[in-house]
Amino acid sequence: MIGEYKINRTTRRCSVGDRPLEPGEVYYSVVTEADEDFKRVDIAADAWTGPPEDAIGWWKNRVPRAEEKKREIAPPEVLVELLRSMAEQPAAAKSRFLLALLLLRKRHLKTVDPPTSGSPMGAPQSDQELKSTNEATAGNSPPREVMLLQSNVDQSTMEVEVVAIASSEASRLQDELIDLIYRDVDDVPE
Repeated sequence: MIGEYKINRTTRRCSVGDRPLEPGEVYYSVVTEADEDFKRVDIAADAWTGPPEDAIGWWKNRVPRAEEKKREIAPPEVLVELLRSMAEQPAAAKSRFLLALLLLRKRHLKTVDPPTSGSPMGAPQSDQELKSTNEATAGNSPPREVMLLQSNVDQSTMEVEVVAIASSEASRLQDELIDLIYRDVDDVPE
């Protein structure tokens, strides 16, 4: 089970120059461990010399401008339905896997064991489907690894393929996932 860790929100102050971070300004957030807790500090880009040796992680941010629209994550029901609809889009397998991990972390999904009797979820239902599946997998392609997930929203189950993600893809996939799951608050009807 993935542990939950509490990390403070940004203070919008540069910890090096002890000054406020201005709207639009780029800064770095650094997380370190201190007495079994985690400590976050923000450092303005002009004061950034790289992460400290004891850093657990760091990332680059930008202070939002006042005129920028506020964004919020879509409701769980929408995200679960999005995950379900992405099953029909093979090109979206990596984004779908990341979305599933996010929904697992937020506890909107949970992993379940495949059924022990009968056909596992997603198995062919007829002899003809079974034959074509066996012919398709008879080649040298390795078997797919999948997670069986259950929605805490509607109790439905679905399979999500576990895919490898290269570090060179991380930034693009992060941007793609953010565009998928966030919505502008101004666009939400009252």
